[in-house]
Amino acid sequence: MSETEKLTRLFAALGADDPQGWAESEVAEDLPQLARYRLLRALSQDVRSWDTSASDSPRAVARETTFGILYLLADPDSDDLPSDLRHQLPGWILMETTPAGELTHRRLDALYEDLEYLDPPADGTRGRTVAEGWIRDTNLRPFCESLAAEVAYDFDDSDWLAIHTALPDTDDEQPRSAWYAYPLVGRDRVDLRIARSVGGSEISVSVEGTVPDHTRSRVGLLLDIMARYEIAPD
Repeated sequence: MSETEKLTRLFAALGADDPQGWAESEVAEDLPQLARYRLLRALSQDVRSWDTSASDSPRAVARETTFGILYLLADPDSDDLPSDLRHQLPGWILMETTPAGELTHRRLDALYEDLEYLDPPADGTRGRTVAEGWIRDTNLRPFCESLAAEVAYDFDDSDWLAIHTALPDTDDEQPRSAWYAYPLVGRDRVDLRIARSVGGSEISVSVEGTVPDHTRSRVGLLLDIMARYEIAPD
């Protein structure tokens, strides 16, 4: 299979209107068209996720959009693509340059984590943290499935495999930015951060996002239940 044919298939899998045209442009002009299309596709999905009838203020919409862009720049795999497709796609990094435009090879990483400090919520009360605490390790999958249901995200075995595989390498004594993060993007978007408790069987949890008040309350209650009780499978 030629490089153009391979790229054409990948563009088609991403839903491009003219997959062959994009592929030929990358090969003939030596442009990172696949990476460009992947980034633009994810950003356009974020734009379309906003309900035009929502009561959010323009500033709230701008903040959430900015957060989504910064998050995507830091983690290309936070899009909605299946894992087998992600493994075939290029990603990106944001890197510092000198005043002369030369690369310093220092990454500008996790900018979204500091956005709230520079631009706190207008009312001074509502941050992006929806709920935080700990749960029993045996309740992790039920918690993930229940959290996904709250935002109308279809959580399946591939999602669980990604989380379950990453969990052993986490440590909740590390900065929260080092915890494993997994996005759940449905009617709303929340970002789940988890890390194993050192010397214990608990899992520390932080849920971040901009959600309605009733969702915030329900997620807090869900976290409390998963800490107090052991959930048995049906």
